[in-house]
Amino acid sequence: MQGSAGHAYSGEQARHLLRHRWDWANQETWFENDAGWLLGVVTNGERAMVVRFDRDGGPGEHLVDPHGTGTSGGYLLSNGQVDSYDDRDTVTFEAAARAVAYFIDHGTWPAEATVQREAGPERA
Repeated sequence: MQGSAGHAYSGEQARHLLRHRWDWANQETWFENDAGWLLGVVTNGERAMVVRFDRDGGPGEHLVDPHGTGTSGGYLLSNGQVDSYDDRDTVTFEAAARAVAYFIDHGTWPAEATVQREAGPERA
């Protein structure tokens, strides 16, 4: 899977990259593969929003924390926007890093991840 800079990453390399991008004050990271999937992570250092979708515009999905309550802010996007998300729609940073590494290595989410699929566009 390729990262934002076009470099191919193993799962462990991606996990390492995510940790260091926070150190470099870059909170948003995107990976893509040859099959057309985009995998995005934005973090506030404690929690992360992890999304996956197809480049063709099909329905996406994101990791959720079924026990998450409240809202967390401080998610700095690459365009300078700072977002807040419900904690249910994010996971701990460590859970995000593990899930991304697994997804990159296996093409599917780990068994312990809870994934919410988004509704796709209606087709005529």
